[in-house]
Parts: sequence; C-alpha cells; structure tokens
Amino acid sequence: MKHLLISLILLSSSQVFAWGGRGHDTICRVASFLVKEPGLKEYLQHKPQMMGHLCNMPDFYWKSLGGDANKLGNPTHFIDIEVIGLPVKDITTDYKKLIADFTGKSNKFKNDGSTIKSIPTEFGSSWWRVDQFMRIIENLGQQLAKATLPANFKEEQNNELPYNKLAYEMVVSMGLMGHFVGDNSQPFHTTADYDGYATGHGGIHAYFEDAVVGQFDGDLDYLVLKEARAMKNPEFLKPATPIEKMKVLSVISNTEIPKILKVDPVTKKSTLVKEKGMEIKTAAERKPASEAFKKMKPLIVKEMARGSVLLANLWDEAYAKAGKPKLGAYKSYKYPFTVDFVAPDYYDTTTPAEKK
Repeated sequence: MKHLLISLILLSSSQVFAWGGRGHDTICRVASFLVKEPGLKEYLQHKPQMMGHLCNMPDFYWKSLGGDANKLGNPTHFIDIEVIGLPVKDITTDYKKLIADFTGKSNKFKNDGSTIKSIPTEFGSSWWRVDQFMRIIENLGQQLAKATLPANFKEEQNNELPYNKLAYEMVVSMGLMGHFVGDNSQPFHTTADYDGYATGHGGIHAYFEDAVVGQFDGDLDYLVLKEARAMKNPEFLKPATPIEKMKVLSVISNTEIPKILKVDPVTKKSTLVKEKGMEIKTAAERKPASEAFKKMKPLIVKEMARGSVLLANLWDEAYAKAGKPKLGAYKSYKYPFTVDFVAPDYYDTTTPAEKK
C-alpha cells in the first residue's frame, strides 16, 4: 500500500511537468533560431542554451520553493478545457469574468454534481500566463527606452547599471514565458483527463512526455527545427492577440490526444477506484517506451515544433512592442541560475488557489 501511495503522489504531480526538462529545453532552443526581428535574432543566436535553461525554471526551481510558488504557480501550466463545458471559441479572454461566471457552477468534466470551487485551480490559466509575460516585456521596453546604454567595458559588466538590469529582466521574462507556450503544445496540458485515467490509459502523461521523449537521439533539436521551418502560416499564428493564439494552439493540441492513445502500448488498463472520498489510482501497464517511440515520434516532433513556432512569433511580437531595444548592448556575463517566482497578476490571488 505504501508503494501504491508513493506511485499516486508521483503520478498526480506529473501534470505540471509538460514536456519534461528535455522537451522544454528543445522548444526554447529551437525558438531562438526561428525569431525574425534582427536585433532579437542577433542576441538569441548566442543564447539558446540560456533560453532552454530559463524555460525549465517553472518546473524545477519554482516547484522546489513550495508555498505560493506551488499554490499559485502549478495551475498556470494548463487549461482543462472540459471543466466549464464551453467550446474553446466561446471562452472569454477576460479571466476575471471567467472566474465570476463559472465559480460555483457545475464541473462539466466530473459530471457528478460537484461544483467548481476555484477556476484558477480547476480550469487553469496557461493562456493568460503567457499574456502576463508579454505585458511584462512590453513594460520593460518602455523603461529601457529611457535608460542609457553602457558606454564602455566596465559599464557593460556592471549588473547594477539600469540598462543592464532591465535587459536582463527582459530576457529572463522571455525565457519564463517560453515554458508556458511549451506547455500548451503538449496535448495532455489541454485536458482535465491529463493523465489518462478516464480512458484506461493512466500514467500516459509522464510516459509520453518524458519516457518516450528520452528515446530520441542527439538530433531532437534538429528534427524539431526542421519541422518548424516547414510550417507555413499555421492557424495558431493568425489571431491578433497572444491569448487567442494560445487558444487556437490548445484546440490543435487537444485534438491529437486520441492519436496518442491509439498508439499507447497498454497491456493492462489503468483503474481508478473511489473509496471513502479518496481516488485510488493504479497506472496502466504498458510496453517499454522504446517500443512506442517509433509511432509517437512524429507526433512529438510536430507538437514541439508548433510550440517553437508560436514562441518565436510571440518573442518577436513582444520585442517589437517593447520598442526593439538594443539587446546586443547588454554584454554582462550574469547567468540566471535561479529566478524569483512571478505570481499571476490577472486575478485576485489573495485567496491562494488550492493545489491541484
């Protein structure tokens, strides 16, 4: 029983790890080579390794902090579309209105008479999380426009120089935003059945995003970059706003779940038993990830490529809205080994969201 409980803890925490460390790193490295704005492209071509590191910050360092970093941060990694029962196109982009309209309403996914106690916790907010970082970057650009560029080597290495501090914060915000764009390209971050227990595929989340991704050779970045460059005017780039772009990508990602389940090599279905108000989960038994890799490989490459394409597009947009600052003037060797948690700002967080 102890072993089962430990397994349950691991399984229940897997939702917020999206692509796993390797997947997020790949998406952000590839996006660094897809940006089109010259000033941004020139800067990022030397920083793919740093952007990959930053894009993993919300899953690793932030999760180690506990407290609000988990209570407020964990639900920002997903959108559980089925919870409110609306078609994605009809979901408002006003998050406060979403909370007002659906708190206390029936949870359409559970369909057991239970009500939604917390939209931030139960529905999630990855679309708005990306928009938050877009706004942060634009604001930093406005401040950079008023700051003086470093004039010599000494000033270039002065991390307290206003221009350097703002440029550093901008790049960090871009990297952090990349994590949540990547989350949205992972199909199981767009569904309330995020780990497959409703369909007998329990444990699919970590198996798909981590175990199978681990089967790639050293050419993963190349394969994703090649796929990304072949995408011509994808649907998720057509909307006018970051939230709307994220919405479209959510729909595309979500529709690929049946394809993944179809090639999931399950040998014994998972079970979910409710006893005394608790859910006891036993993961599905399945063949090794090496056997699933061949069939899942094309899906993974395409999904990661979509994340990279959207991220590069949003980085370009954010950079342009920030006034296209001369990031090349920022030459400090400061590296973002750890970054402070950034709380959501698009709803009232004074009542902490419960951990999902």
